[in-house]
Amino acid sequence: MTEKVNVKAQENLRKSFTMNDNMIEKFWDMWQLSLGSLTWSQEQLETMAKKYLEQNRVAREESNKVMDELMKQVKNNQKQMQQMVQQAVSTSFDNVDMPVYNFFDDLNKKVEALSKKISENK
Repeated sequence: MTEKVNVKAQENLRKSFTMNDNMIEKFWDMWQLSLGSLTWSQEQLETMAKKYLEQNRVAREESNKVMDELMKQVKNNQKQMQQMVQQAVSTSFDNVDMPVYNFFDDLNKKVEALSKKISENK
């Protein structure tokens, strides 16, 4: 009987070691799967971060180009506006005979004539 018990105990011990080996093997499989999943997640995050940074760089470059073009357009518009104002003012003065200017011209001529007379009398 002790022999039967010993055989059963050995068989139970073998079964328990086999079960233990299976559990350890399953644990390692789960551990490898978890590490693989973690590695994949990290790679995905790195890829997303690289794409985000690249998109951000491209957007910054494009916004700089747009701002440069906008500034060129503003300068061009300012030049055109200045030319239009100058042309309008010039046209206005060309078309208007201003007596004030004639008055100053006449006054200058009279002052020059008086200055000559005074110099001659000295």
